Formats: sequence, structure tokens, C-alpha cells
Amino acid sequence: MPALSSQFQFILNSGTFTATSVQIPSTALAPDGSSNFYAIPQQGDGYYGSADGLHTVTFTITPNFTGNLSVQATLATNPQTSDWFPVNFENLNTSTISYNNLVTPASTTTNYVNFTGNFIWVRAVVQRSSTQPNGTVMFVNYNH
Repeated sequence: MPALSSQFQFILNSGTFTATSVQIPSTALAPDGSSNFYAIPQQGDGYYGSADGLHTVTFTITPNFTGNLSVQATLATNPQTSDWFPVNFENLNTSTISYNNLVTPASTTTNYVNFTGNFIWVRAVVQRSSTQPNGTVMFVNYNH
């Protein structure tokens, strides 16, 4: 079995080419030209047949980040776009961590979330504000 801790990687549009990165700089765009970034999927507990289904994700962001952070999962072995659904963070009782221009961190901040499910695939989602694209997602760590 591979390591159970990793960092999500995102595909960024760098002008004429795309690149993968663990960081999402404030100036980066997604491949479709938007500010909505979907991580390259990672195997969840269900992929390995684990019984507890416990997952933890940490989001580390720099000051002035404005946007939403969430996680999606699927039970499909070969997921299509419509197979993904949001997961509820148990320790926050919501499926999204939101930062707006009224509530932005004053320093680099790391938030953790837990969720349970025998998901086959899991991916992080970053929806950076397009009207106030400040701050960077430094990395999103994943443990299951």
C-alpha cells in the first residue's frame, strides 16, 4: 500500500502550457481560464478497502486569501464530471471553508478538516475569488 499522506496537486494554466503544482499563486488561472481549481484525484480509504473511512485534509493559505475551500469525493472507480459530490467536514459541520473580504486571515493559516466515508477517490477544490484574487494556497495536505 502506498504512503497514506500526500499533497494534492493542481493543474495551472501558465499561458501557453499547463503545469502541475502544490501551490496556487494569486495570479494563477485554472486550465479553463477560471479561478476554480480541482486537484488531481487521490485514492480514498474505499480504494484500499479500509473500514474506518477517516480522512483529514489541511489547507494552508497566505494572508488576504479570498475564496472557498472544499473537498469532493466519489464512489466511482472511473469518475466522470457528474460523479463528484461535496463532503461534509465533521469538525465544522459544513462542506466549505469560506474566506471573504471581511474575514481574511492576517497571517499564514492552516485549517484542518475531518470527514468519514469509504470514498474511492477524493479531490480538493479551491474557488478563489475572481474579484479579489489576493493570497495564495500554499498547499493542501491529505491523510487517510
